[in-house]
Amino acid sequence: MANAVLNEREIIRRLVEGDLVITPLLDPVRQIGATSVDIRLGFEFEGFNITKHTHLDPTQKEEDLKSIVEDYTTKVHLEPMQPLILHPGEFILAATLEYLRVPTDLAGRLEGRSSWGRLGLQVHSTAGFVDPGFEGMLTFELQNMGKGPLCLYPGVRIAQLCLFRTSRTAIPYTKKKEAKYFHKIGTTGSLFYEEKEFRAIRDFVTRQ
Repeated sequence: MANAVLNEREIIRRLVEGDLVITPLLDPVRQIGATSVDIRLGFEFEGFNITKHTHLDPTQKEEDLKSIVEDYTTKVHLEPMQPLILHPGEFILAATLEYLRVPTDLAGRLEGRSSWGRLGLQVHSTAGFVDPGFEGMLTFELQNMGKGPLCLYPGVRIAQLCLFRTSRTAIPYTKKKEAKYFHKIGTTGSLFYEEKEFRAIRDFVTRQ
């Protein structure tokens, strides 16, 4: 049946068969729930240098925008048992500990775990969907919506991934035109400047 959420038996079967990959599963008994798999926080984070640039102007040259976006963020690698303090209102990118490979007949939805949600942790802004055929680490868009600082450690289960059965797609994410975020290791910042719409805007501006 298409569009049905996978239960724990189906998730385990697909993992054993190997077409669905979620690795490393450090504690399968604890991580695999009735209809989801708990996902852990990785070791790489990406903060924003908000004092260095006034804005991101899509009319600039693509190579200039790439350089500005890279300069707009700073990557931080934490050691085991080293905490990240996320203050109220603060926004930061982070990588999942797990590497995923999603088959072409499944899609995923990344959501926060209620234990952290009740403390105000938001794990994604809008980008919680995982396309069929996706492969790589997922990027968390972490924001503290609560009133007090949150102390986050690599390896902590902060999110859960639900998997949905769908008709097998003819255009998996890795074959999708302009797909930008597959096969990535660690956090990946925005690559908006590579999109066709912004290239058209730049072409229009330069002709004026």
